[in-house]
Amino acid sequence: MKQFVKKCLYTIAPRWTTALMSARARAHSHRVVADWGCGPLTHKLVERFGCLVQEGPFAGLALTPMTHAEQLGPFLLGVYESELDEAWDRVFLGTYTQIVDIGAKFDYYAVGLAKKFPDAAVIAFDTDWWARTAVREMATKNGTTNLEVKGFCDADWVAQNAQEALFVISDCEGYEAVLFDLPVIRRLRSATLVIETHDCFVPGVSDKLRALFGETHDVRVYGHDGTRRATTRPLGLLTESERQLATQEVRPPQVWLLCLPKTGPNQTLLR
Repeated sequence: MKQFVKKCLYTIAPRWTTALMSARARAHSHRVVADWGCGPLTHKLVERFGCLVQEGPFAGLALTPMTHAEQLGPFLLGVYESELDEAWDRVFLGTYTQIVDIGAKFDYYAVGLAKKFPDAAVIAFDTDWWARTAVREMATKNGTTNLEVKGFCDADWVAQNAQEALFVISDCEGYEAVLFDLPVIRRLRSATLVIETHDCFVPGVSDKLRALFGETHDVRVYGHDGTRRATTRPLGLLTESERQLATQEVRPPQVWLLCLPKTGPNQTLLR
């Protein structure tokens, strides 16, 4: 019943529902981080390594003070969502005029992508005020002047603004089931996408999106095997429990879809 109500709310009042869900998810995450005792651990890690991401696809990205409210270890050590390493290797081979991040959080991804693709127009969407403020802080610190911050992304915006050489990364707490309907997917036929799916919020959404995108994209699934990369950074300054916590993420096992276009300027990503 709860899942049915959420699905109805996303359909009837998507802007309000998405804002509520994203703020609740962020608040819950921050409570968990505080309960785990991550504040002192973050202080130790920053004191040892500084504020630059140490390795991984977004190595060198500067993490700002607002990010310290998060479970910073996985981001700082560069192992955050490392199940996607292979997907990022493929994505980085593309050429993009526009990059859109839907569900930006503090925007490890949008700011990192803005640095890697300085000629692309990057837009970070998040309905949570805290996240939008954190993104602006990150963008300023990293000098990414090609990044714009917005609140809510809906199907109309995508239909009116999507460019041909577009990359989309989406993590919008179940709203993907509403946003990526068939007309939008047809508008995105030449786009490259990484979509985090939330079957825990909308049961069956992963299979639904795989089927819908299958006509225009080659869809690859990541995260099922739970494989994550271990950090290579020395953590001898930490206790055994702190070492385990340093790379632990505030999420259940997750699934992502990498959608590679069969047409357009980035169809070469299929090779």
